[in-house]
Order: sequence, then structure tokens, then C-alpha cells
Amino acid sequence: MPRYIPDDVLEQIRLRADIVDVVQSYVPTLKKSGPSSWKACCPFHHEKTPSFTVNPDRQYFKCFGCGKGGDVFKFVMELENLDFSSAAEHLAHKYGIIIPETPRHGSRRENLDGQPEYGTRERLCTLHEMLADFYRRYLLEHPDGPVAKYFRTRGIPDDVAHKFRIGASPDSWDAAIQFAHKAGFVDDELRKSGIVSSKDENQSHIYDRFRNRLMFPIWNESGRIVGFSARSVEADPQGWKYVNTPDTDIFHKGRLLYALNFARTSIPKAGAVVLCEGQLDAIAMHRAGVTHAVAPQGTAFTPDQAAILKRHTSTAILATDNDNAGREAVFKDAAILLPLGFNVKVVRYPGAKDADETLSKYGADALAGAVRDARDFFEFALEHALSQVDPSTPAGRAAAANDVIYWMIQLENEVTRDEYFKWLADKLDVPLTSVQKVAERRLFDGARHPANTVRRQANAVPPPKPRNTALENAVFELLVLMLDSEEYARKAADDLPEGALGDSVPGRAAEALLLGTANGEWKDAPSSILTSLEMEGADVSKLVEAISLAAEHSAERAAIAAAGEAGEIAPPPSCQAADPDLHKKFFRNTYNSSVRFILTDYYQRRRAELHAKAKVLPLDAPERKALFDEIKEISSALIQLPARFRVVI
Repeated sequence: MPRYIPDDVLEQIRLRADIVDVVQSYVPTLKKSGPSSWKACCPFHHEKTPSFTVNPDRQYFKCFGCGKGGDVFKFVMELENLDFSSAAEHLAHKYGIIIPETPRHGSRRENLDGQPEYGTRERLCTLHEMLADFYRRYLLEHPDGPVAKYFRTRGIPDDVAHKFRIGASPDSWDAAIQFAHKAGFVDDELRKSGIVSSKDENQSHIYDRFRNRLMFPIWNESGRIVGFSARSVEADPQGWKYVNTPDTDIFHKGRLLYALNFARTSIPKAGAVVLCEGQLDAIAMHRAGVTHAVAPQGTAFTPDQAAILKRHTSTAILATDNDNAGREAVFKDAAILLPLGFNVKVVRYPGAKDADETLSKYGADALAGAVRDARDFFEFALEHALSQVDPSTPAGRAAAANDVIYWMIQLENEVTRDEYFKWLADKLDVPLTSVQKVAERRLFDGARHPANTVRRQANAVPPPKPRNTALENAVFELLVLMLDSEEYARKAADDLPEGALGDSVPGRAAEALLLGTANGEWKDAPSSILTSLEMEGADVSKLVEAISLAAEHSAERAAIAAAGEAGEIAPPPSCQAADPDLHKKFFRNTYNSSVRFILTDYYQRRRAELHAKAKVLPLDAPERKALFDEIKEISSALIQLPARFRVVI
């Protein structure tokens, strides 16, 4: 139940919490516009022209785009997703106002939206801040420990380590638990915080989630520590390289950006945000004076994170690693950023793999210079496209143009698009009209990012792309299995190439689940996937159904285990009676039949694409031979599928 807050205390909060100050702490781009008005782009919806205003005289905000408005309490309620009492306590904490503990019976504001009470959130934040100090002290007090020895190899100065509160978790199963107990926290709070784990077969027994790892505290937008990212210090770790706090009441990986609490004032001054791959790269940037750098939290960059950055700037500089995974990350990030109106640039590191190595090998000036020299995203995209073809041939240039045009049509601003079309035509020495025709055709065919509304020319509505329902069904069966079993999720990550799962909601969810599994976040992936798909406006009913079915399977497995009959994966009850090992066969068959169908569909589509490319090439073109060599490999793979993924009756 939310705490009762006396009216005189509420008035004190209202007087102390100036709305301009509060809004600017979330929206640094808020600027004065006239004698009694401040303006910015709205933090509650995407817009290019500012329609969000704050009136300091009336202590009131209003967006004339989405219609949201109210006082300082309402602003915090909307942005932090809190009820009234929780928003008031949030502001009281920010401005050092003490709220009396004595409640008044019958006088309370109910938490109508189901959000956790502010008292719980405050307790969890306090626990994390105390643990950050605990881990920091442990690192300093154990200089001969394995974490401290590893940390010294990173060359991070003491003042930087102190600023980012980098620490070490003891090589113990209960050191953090014992510390928290002494500080007055109970096991239920430790479970809610995500700092402990437990075995499925014994939920009552808890142990430290983070052991013998380098600890990076994670702050939220309000500057409170809400979670941790923990890096293994072993050369060949048995588990995951990074272990993160799972999603909790206060920690949502897809909505947090590492170092944003430090970068938020620098981003508007720099006119851009630098988006790194991880904590160490972000810290390296800050050490080099690039204090407008942030990083996602162990998952792929999300629309939620992009929306947060949009409050601060409209220019994103992608500073990913110099490898294939880093290049893929650039394109995945651009797919989110471009439709939101971001100007996107890309950093490259000559002679180094990432920001941290650049700083170590060449110094701060070199790293800061790499950021200053960041290339326009479309230059980067064109260079990559040309590297995949023979640019000396018309067919090669046409293929490169087609790839880059896909990215150009993600841009919302038509004037900007037209300028890039001219630039591309000049770069490839092709007629501008040809570029425009390709772009028009791709727009007409709906080749825009799925999160973005497709423009239609002259109100023409092309026929919808036919759904591959058979593929969707196979992917759905696999998705249920992967949601129920981390083992099968890892196996699918090895067996399925990128793009095999299709672009349906189950396909995108399964692709995201594979990525989450690779990042050590299999258990927490469903909630973040749901959030991302809902942000895109996708119909998530199939995903909800898959999660529900997986939960039912897990419940059945637990029931069988309790009876002493369970194997490692439980089938529907109808499959359990005849053979105690039948459940293993059932799920193995489900996996093999689903993956075999998915790969058959993928290889056939890929073979058709290669045939189409080969048809337009001259008979003596060397790339034509390469295409047919790949076609042969695909045909051979198709033949081998029944043996690789056998279904045993």
C-alpha cells in the first residue's frame, strides 16, 4: 500500500521541485522559448518539431502533439511509470524532503496501475547502492585476489574506477547475502533485487548470483544504482563472460544505458551520443574525454533505448567493434535509429579492435580523434556493399546501390533522402533517375523497417506480401521449445543461420531469444522481447501463447519430477504414460522436424535468390561462378537435412 503523505509535505515538495529543473534532468534539450515558456521535443512520443512546453510560472507542462500535460508530479508519474504517492516520494528523495512515517488510517492514494510501491523500489535501490560500496571495498582490500589482478591489466586509473564504482564480487556463495542480512534486508528483498539465484528444484535455497567477477554498477536515469553487470576474469570461463542482473522491478535491461547518468549533460553540448558495445569501451571513451558515450546493457540495442536517447540528441555515433559482429551491430542499430530521425555516424579504429584497445595502444587523442572522424553511416554502408560485389561491373554497382537504397528509404525526411539519392548516384556514376526509381519501387513494396510506417505513393495500396504460414507454424513450435529449454535454445543458435526464422512475430521473437541466450539472458529474454515487439506495434498474441505453452510444459515437468518420473524435458501429459523416456523423444522429434522444415525453407529461398542474381550476370563473369558454387553447396546441404535432423517414430 502506498504511504500516506501529508498535504503540507506535498506542498513543500511542490515548492522545492521546480518543474523546469525536474524536466531538464530528463530532457536536457529543454530550452527557453519566450519570457514564460520552455520548449523541447516531447519525451512521451516521437516528433521532429518541438510541441512540448513547460510553463515555470504555472509549474505546468503540456504537449500539443500527444496531449499529455500536468504538474511536476504528473510528469514524474508518466515518465517513471509511477503512481502519485511513488512519484511524490521520488521527488522528496531528490530534493531531500523527509516524509513522516506515521500513516493516517483511511487516507491513502491507491496504486491503481499495479506498479511496485515506491517503498519497495527505494529499498531495492538502497540495497544496490550499499552492495556497490561493498564490492568496491572488496576490490581495494584484496589487491592479490584474481579479480584485482585482472583489473590491473585493464589499466584503468584509480580516479576513473572510483567514479564508475568498479568493484569485485568475492569468490563465495553467500558473501553478498551475509552482507545484505547484516544491513537489515530479508531474503524476499534479495530475490526481488536479482542479486541472488536459486535452483529450480530448491527455490528456498538462495546463493549469490555474482561470484569472483569484476563488478560494474548500473545507474538509471535518476542516478540510482539498480543493477550490476559482472565480467568473468578467467581466461577460459566455464560460464558466460558477462552475467547481468535479470529484469526486476527497478532494472530493465532494454530501457537502461550504461553511463547515461554521467553522459546526460555532455550529450547536448556535444550534439551527439556515442553508442559503444559494452562497459569497458564506454569507460575508455570517458577516459579519452569523450564523455557523451553510453552502452546498452548486455542485450541488443532496443527501441526503448533509442527513445531515451532521442530526448537528448538526434545524432548517434555508433562505436562498435572492428569485426563482423560489430559491423552487423551497426546495421541493426541503424535499423532502429534511422526511422526515428537520427543522423547516424560510424566510428572505425585503425589498427585496433575496439575503443578500449585504441586507448591502450595509441592514447586518448587517437580515440577522441576516431570519434571526431566518424563517417556518415551511408558512406559506411556503401563501402560495405561494394566490398561484397565487383564494383567495376554494372551488375556489381547496381547490387551495391540496391543495398544502400534500402537504408536510405528508412529516413523520414524526404529532402534528406533526396540529397542522399543524389550523393549515391554521383558516387556510383549512375543516373539519378535510376536511383529514384529503385527507391520508389522499394517504398511501394514496403521495404521500410517494420517499426516505421510505410509511405504509399498516390494512395496506392499494393497487395500485402503473402504469409508463409507453414514456416510460421514451424518457427512457433521451435519457439515454444526454446522458451522451455535453454539447452534447445543453444542448440538452435548453432544450427540456424541468420535470416532462417523469417520476419513473422514468432520469427523475430525466436531470433531475439537466440541472441539473448548467447548473451546469457535466456531466462529473462521473454519479457524484453515482448517489450520490444510491443514498441514496434506488433501483434504479440502468438508470442504470449508461446510463453504460456512453455510455462505449462515447465509446470508439467515439475509435477513429474516431484513424482520421481521426470526426464530433462516434459511433454504433454498424453505422451508420458507409455514410456518414461518418451518425453525426450517427443521433444527431440519436435526440434528436429521444426529445424528441418525451417532450414529447407531457408535454403530453397536462398537458392532462388542466387539463381536470380546469376541470371542477370554475363556468362563469363567470375561472380557468376561463385554464385553457382554456393548454389551447389546449398543443394548438398538440402540433401543432408533428413539425416542431420531425423524424426524417429
